[in-house]
Parts: sequence; structure tokens; C-alpha cells
Amino acid sequence: MEEKNKRIPSIKGQGFAEYVMLIIVVSAALIAMTAYLMRSTNASLKQRQQELNYYKAEK
Repeated sequence: MEEKNKRIPSIKGQGFAEYVMLIIVVSAALIAMTAYLMRSTNASLKQRQQELNYYKAEK
């Protein structure tokens, strides 16, 4: 009879902590991707600038 009266421990705090960890991991991934995105954008702009300078020098 005593076994039926035992309460299940609350795990609401654990669920909250899991969501916080998920948000931290996703944020870190986005920050890391930002660095690569900036590098690729700068490389593309530099390539276009070099092409324009080449065509300008031809004239």
C-alpha cells in the first residue's frame, strides 16, 4: 500500500536544462557558420573585383 502513495519526482527542471543546452548548441553552430559565410562572401567579392580590374585594364 505504501508503494502506491510514493510520488514520482518532478523532472521539469531537467527538461528546461535540456532546452537551454539545445539553444546553446544551435547558437554556437550558427556563430561558427557565420565565420565561414563571411569568408566566402569576401572571397567572392575579391574575385569579382579582380575580374573588373582585368576588364578595365584591357581598354
